[in-house]
Amino acid sequence: MMETAQREKLLWAAMAELGEKGYREASLEGPMNVAGISANELEAEFPDKDACLFAAYDFLTDLLVAKATSGCASDREWPERVSEALRALLEEIAAEPEMAKALTRAFPGIRPATYGRYVELLARFVPYMQEGRAYSAVEGELPGEVELLAVGAAESIIFSEVEAGRAERLPRMMPEILFSVLVPFMGPDRAADEMRSASAAL
Repeated sequence: MMETAQREKLLWAAMAELGEKGYREASLEGPMNVAGISANELEAEFPDKDACLFAAYDFLTDLLVAKATSGCASDREWPERVSEALRALLEEIAAEPEMAKALTRAFPGIRPATYGRYVELLARFVPYMQEGRAYSAVEGELPGEVELLAVGAAESIIFSEVEAGRAERLPRMMPEILFSVLVPFMGPDRAADEMRSASAAL
């Protein structure tokens, strides 16, 4: 039976292989060597390459979400918690730019089912946006999809920077990305105040 440490090494290496070589050329031979496991051990855990890649995506995105949202249960105000979560997320992406590209481009691009996993990943951040409705200055109820729109605004900027090979810039861009997330809820003036506070903390 594969040990936990071996399994995690395998999953990291499998996603890195996908990001480097693309789906057609990626194999599990290199990741097996990294993890120090045999073909029989691999087959006992994963019947094929796809099963391993799906497991790798779930494992790595779980880690990413957990790191980004670890501070969201604090007693600070919602904009501060969003700011901290965004900072943590951008730092993780900047630290592993090739892995970020694999998670946002290589894996989702394999087929519709893998793109669906990426959409599910984005949706996991939506519940953390719902508290923003209490900060709305808009008369009446905000649109039903406003949380997803806020997540999508951040995702668009992040994806563009990762795609362009500029992931290392993302932590410095945190204030402007924060503005794009907060503005649907708080309006431009209050979102700009939060952006300036985030800039001062860099």
